[in-house]
Amino acid sequence: MTTKRYAIYCLGRSDLLAAAEICARAMNNNPIHIQVFGASPALRERRLRRLFRGLLAYVHHKGDLYGAMVDGDLIGVLGMLPPKKCKPSPGDWLRLMPTLLTSNSPVGTFRLAIWLSTWARIDPLAPHWHLGPLAVKPSWQHRSVGTQLMEHALNKGSGESFYLETDKLINVGFYEGFGFSVLATPSVLATSSWVMMRPATE
Repeated sequence: MTTKRYAIYCLGRSDLLAAAEICARAMNNNPIHIQVFGASPALRERRLRRLFRGLLAYVHHKGDLYGAMVDGDLIGVLGMLPPKKCKPSPGDWLRLMPTLLTSNSPVGTFRLAIWLSTWARIDPLAPHWHLGPLAVKPSWQHRSVGTQLMEHALNKGSGESFYLETDKLINVGFYEGFGFSVLATPSVLATSSWVMMRPATE
């Protein structure tokens, strides 16, 4: 059976709201998101939408944000930050602060800080492309959209190292299929997560 090929474009600022919507819906039930943004799915999605608006704007400013399209409809999103640009500068943190402070309750904001700082401490010093978020509209999942976005990203950074994080075990096998291996398994708010690396190739 022939796999449908999706059009993949570099997203602009006008696409950020739609991209944030996809990320919030697709990752609403991620274990860490439940711990950070609360038990209510509807409230959690609203909070995630606000968070991703700011985070995707950061990725768009510092790196590349790609979208898979069907008939002009955005169905998948993948961000990638280039080597030596994945860790926010002091100025970046100032720009992100309104998003971090307004996307959650005070307790949730504290949990958000624990989550982000835990992953940030593990981020390798060696140069690498930092992938994420990767999200596919729920109605389009399991139809190779995420696979094609990953292939696009790996081709762009061909030969270089790649790094990513996930809090879903099912994703570990997906990324291993692209040559990633588990670098560490940090616990975030008593929730398992995996950070993964794909080494540079000749």
